[in-house]
Amino acid sequence: MDVDTFLTQIIPIHDKELRQILNEEGRIDHFRRGERINKIGEIDKYVRFLIKGAVKGFIPDKKGKEITTSISINPGDAISGARMLDGGPNEIGFEVLKDSEVFSIPADTVIRLQTRFQEIGSLYMRILAQACSYHWETKKMLYMKTAKERYEWFLEKYPDMIDCVSHKDIASFLNITPVTLSRIRHGKE
Repeated sequence: MDVDTFLTQIIPIHDKELRQILNEEGRIDHFRRGERINKIGEIDKYVRFLIKGAVKGFIPDKKGKEITTSISINPGDAISGARMLDGGPNEIGFEVLKDSEVFSIPADTVIRLQTRFQEIGSLYMRILAQACSYHWETKKMLYMKTAKERYEWFLEKYPDMIDCVSHKDIASFLNITPVTLSRIRHGKE
């Protein structure tokens, strides 16, 4: 998919001048499975959106063990933490689960354009609304469902991902142990 098609159909940006600027200043990055997109604790210089592929968000616990907090598979999903535009350091890391294409816009460009184009503000509000909705959906799933129901939710929410994502990451995401995940998958629970 080319940048203009992505900006027109997936994001979507309607203003032709804004699309042209984003097309010129943005870029498509290609990441291989296992690659890290950013580093926790560093300031990210890009606002990113998934074009295709799969990416997990993760945070380290007190012992440094990675906890999977999100999985993005939908074109247009923001691949940025909550600090993406305030200049603060990343609090969440992103790792590619399967080969992916990501549209990257320099954060400076987004900040510069937000006073000039109302669509940038609208896009930011859409990203926040989607993040809030996703956060609420996953919190309800994690705290109100059984382990088996969480697994079934995963299969429905992320079709065809069960064999693309490590079972360790799935278990972490569903807040269950890998042993429990294995039992559920083999009908023993």
